[in-house]
Amino acid sequence: MKQYLRFAKRFGLLFTPLVATSVLFTSPSQAATFAFSDGELSLTDFNGILSTEFNSDNNGETKGITLGKNDFVNLQNIPTVETSNSPPKAFTDVVSSVSGEGRNYTGFVKSDSEIVGNFDIGAGKTFSFNFSSFLNLGTQIDASPVENAQAKGDIAFYLYDTSNIPEQTLPDLITGLLDNPNSIKKTPLSFFSLAGNINTLGNDFLINKNSSDITLSESYKEVDLEGNEEKTLAEFRGYFQRYFEKQANITLIATRRSQARVTAPEPSTSLALVLFFGLLAIANKGRFRTKILNNSSGIKMVKL
Repeated sequence: MKQYLRFAKRFGLLFTPLVATSVLFTSPSQAATFAFSDGELSLTDFNGILSTEFNSDNNGETKGITLGKNDFVNLQNIPTVETSNSPPKAFTDVVSSVSGEGRNYTGFVKSDSEIVGNFDIGAGKTFSFNFSSFLNLGTQIDASPVENAQAKGDIAFYLYDTSNIPEQTLPDLITGLLDNPNSIKKTPLSFFSLAGNINTLGNDFLINKNSSDITLSESYKEVDLEGNEEKTLAEFRGYFQRYFEKQANITLIATRRSQARVTAPEPSTSLALVLFFGLLAIANKGRFRTKILNNSSGIKMVKL
């Protein structure tokens, strides 16, 4: 019941503005759309370690395009990362949402965070920690397939044995993992992952996986994929525990991703939307945040 109330509160608050405004648009050529992705991962109560160090990276992007004078796109992206080495703990959270009103627009929000922790484990020690995870996704449109809304997110952590890596090269390893968590060429000792995707055009899923030494103490799922409103919720709590006979060095990689997108194109503007997504790709390569606005003289891109 506690988890359900948490879901209902978040979902209700996020969808209330859309319900209030969508009544204004009864013409098939206009649309009101909404999508959000909310994710959270917390790692606490680390035991059995001699020393530890956390490093983190946190990024967010917001982009939108409107092609008519009455079109509107609202973007919200609030990613958070908090870490502490004494006592050791790590937390990452994001609320990403995008809504649109009008006939021709596209809005897109995205965020990702990485946390890398390195631990020295004493011989004959049991290394353990607790974790909690939360993933909440929702979409709403007026009519399909003219409008489209998508929300996706994933949360994961992986543990690797890095005892054979020289101490002087560990900083380079950590820096590389922050840039690319998949750059480590090892099989994880342990892992947990939670991923979801909902799309008004289909291809919906909600999946969680974990290794055998992860114990789940609490789990909850809520899925509703009917009609023009779709929503999913998943919440997992548990702990990791492993005994180390010999002294070891362990690297923890935790990731959190979120993405939400809405689109309401008319057939005559499909080329403009293709060009817009091309701009998205260019912006992603440059790793800077942009907002694309429409005015009387045409489309303007502003670097933030």
